[in-house]
Amino acid sequence: MIPAAGAATRLQPLDGSKELLEVGGRPVFDYVVERMRAGGADEIRVVTRPDKPDVAVHAAGLGLSVVVQSPPTAAASVAAALDGLDEDDTVLIGFPDSIWEPVDGFAQLLREPGDLVLAVFSSPEPERSDVVELEGDEVRAVHVKVPEPPGNLIWGAAAARCGALEGLEQRAEIGHHFDDLARAGRARSVVFPGEFIDIGTTDALARARTLLGR
Repeated sequence: MIPAAGAATRLQPLDGSKELLEVGGRPVFDYVVERMRAGGADEIRVVTRPDKPDVAVHAAGLGLSVVVQSPPTAAASVAAALDGLDEDDTVLIGFPDSIWEPVDGFAQLLREPGDLVLAVFSSPEPERSDVVELEGDEVRAVHVKVPEPPGNLIWGAAAARCGALEGLEQRAEIGHHFDDLARAGRARSVVFPGEFIDIGTTDALARARTLLGR
């Protein structure tokens, strides 16, 4: 599941959708698709808004399933892509404005048992993301975009049992739902070396291009 229905308000004005901005010589969108395919995904669903036809066309050109809706949140975007799945199906969740290593990260998540397994990374700006509180490989809590986070480890992708995502559409943030699962002892983690890079702000985009090229 790739939620790509955001408005990119922090990057405007743009000539097109932020997911198609080039980093390292290709659209940033293509990085998460590459990682999902390396993880063995048999279908990749992209949720995007009617006013983002460039994303829909690009996704279709990559052979992805496109769900066109106007969900109010990223949580609702992921929930919109769950139709027709069984509760025991495994769902991969990745963001189309992010880059992280390793390419086979989703495959590593799938080797871990549990209702929810989070890919965890260090971040130089943890206040912009959801910070995870770990005890070994167990996720004890997820702190959603707090101004003074209790650490610098954030989640950037996930593998979840579809049934564990029930009610996700009712949450303001995906991290709030994950926090409930963590506090119920249903969430695990795989900590990856390296940095989670997103392009959600002009500074972050410039940093990504400095690290990886335009």
